[in-house]
Amino acid sequence: MLRTIGLVTSFAFLIVACGGGSSGGGGSDPPPPVTYTVGGTVTGLAGPGLVLQIRGGDDLPISASGAFTFATGMPSGTSYAVTVKSSPTSPLQVCMVADGVGTVAATDVTNVDVTCVSGYTVGGTVSGLTGSGLVLQIISAGDRKGHSYPFGPPLRITTNGPFTFDIVYPEGGFRFSTGASIAKQPASPSQICLIHNADINIQAANVTDIEVECSQHPYVANAGDNTLSAYAVDATSGALESVGTPVSTGTSPHAIVGTQDRQYVFVGNEGSNDISAFAVNFASGALTAVPGSPFAAGTDPKALALYRGMRGTYLYVANAGSDTVSAFAVDTNSGSLAPLSPATFATGKGPSSIAVDPTGGFIYVANGGGSNDVSAFSVDAFTGILTPVPGSPFPAGANPLSLALGATGRFLFTANPDATNPSVSGFSIDPATGALSPLSGSPFPLPVSHYIAVDPTGAYLYVTSGANVVGYSIDADTGALTALAGFPVTVGADAYSITIDPTDRFLYVADDGSAHVSGFTLDASTGALTPMDDSPFPAGNHPEFIATF
Repeated sequence: MLRTIGLVTSFAFLIVACGGGSSGGGGSDPPPPVTYTVGGTVTGLAGPGLVLQIRGGDDLPISASGAFTFATGMPSGTSYAVTVKSSPTSPLQVCMVADGVGTVAATDVTNVDVTCVSGYTVGGTVSGLTGSGLVLQIISAGDRKGHSYPFGPPLRITTNGPFTFDIVYPEGGFRFSTGASIAKQPASPSQICLIHNADINIQAANVTDIEVECSQHPYVANAGDNTLSAYAVDATSGALESVGTPVSTGTSPHAIVGTQDRQYVFVGNEGSNDISAFAVNFASGALTAVPGSPFAAGTDPKALALYRGMRGTYLYVANAGSDTVSAFAVDTNSGSLAPLSPATFATGKGPSSIAVDPTGGFIYVANGGGSNDVSAFSVDAFTGILTPVPGSPFPAGANPLSLALGATGRFLFTANPDATNPSVSGFSIDPATGALSPLSGSPFPLPVSHYIAVDPTGAYLYVTSGANVVGYSIDADTGALTALAGFPVTVGADAYSITIDPTDRFLYVADDGSAHVSGFTLDASTGALTPMDDSPFPAGNHPEFIATF
């Protein structure tokens, strides 16, 4: 008996000596943290399909109005955000969350308010889509500070035709501005799609008229027969297909410019001293004259440029015969032009080209009629009024005819097709003042005959040279030009103007002496040009100017 007691006593002593209790150095796990639930109330729910989601927790299907609570608890100090993962489907409703964002503060959250109301579907039509990867998204401003937020899931588009977002919007509309947008552009091949009728904020029925158009439409001014030709671009090959019959313009149409939303195209008519304005069919690219067109300009309107300001879009016209720039406000609802006040601004002799630096708010005008310089203006973003940049005009080479901005607006180049000493002048742009400084070695003795163009990345400069095009790389740091291998490439007689499509894959040349357009595929990695299989493409008489937007 005594032996048994002794063994028990010894065993108890060993337990105490090993620190098995809560005292001493510790070793037991601490108690789990206290957690709190997040929940609230759903009202107005009329059918199945509603699923709520909380950041850091589980999804919660809701089948009826009433109180709800997410199953996973959260420690005090944890931030949470309750959102609608999917909306009710039978009937269609939209559910909105109030007081759904916060931080757990040592008590259960019970005030998240989810309100469901009857709603409408949102959709439209896609056309011109060839590539893959197009994604649409509804965006809501979300608050009074103008912050934008996605509303509902993104919608991936794979084919042309009608589409409907997987969401409904409320019967009474949104509190803040809401509309459809393009979240991702197509690739393989690359395309740039635009969207019209995107605002859905004040609609009170199912939305079916949103238009998404992915086609490209170049335009060519035919100076010999006073017409404007429209084309559609094959997104894979770059081949041009005529859109309808050429439309009539004023006398001797020359420069072309179009709004970025593909709503309007403007043409400067050198012989009739006016501007033809056309509305663009968003899907086909076909043109219809704007009421009131043509609009009077100065003498010999040789160049056009558009600037999108804070309160509107402005058109600027270089009048080579009157040494001025005319300025107009563009009515975005009709395409009509209204002169600004003042309506004209003095330039050098024979202004022949305009380039707009949209990032800095500057406009440059090449004066090729004898003063051989470049006029520079700053643009008032609210009124469109021009003010000369200090130091303007800036000397250029002989007879500067064409302007092109390179390296995302850091450099400006002028084509100087002087009969004796053709050259290209290069300038660096002061981003604060807009002033121009000649690049080292400028003007560069290059064989330019008419117009020049820079690709959308600002990496390459292409110049017309008789019946050829010559390409140069642009040094991103210095603006220096280096001849590219494989040039010159042959085009038609009297190559006049060059345009490059916004995807940086195709280059087109208006061949004034050959009544056609030469087309090339552009290798963005090397700047090389390869003739398209079906090139050249027919144009009108004396196609002088070509433009894509």
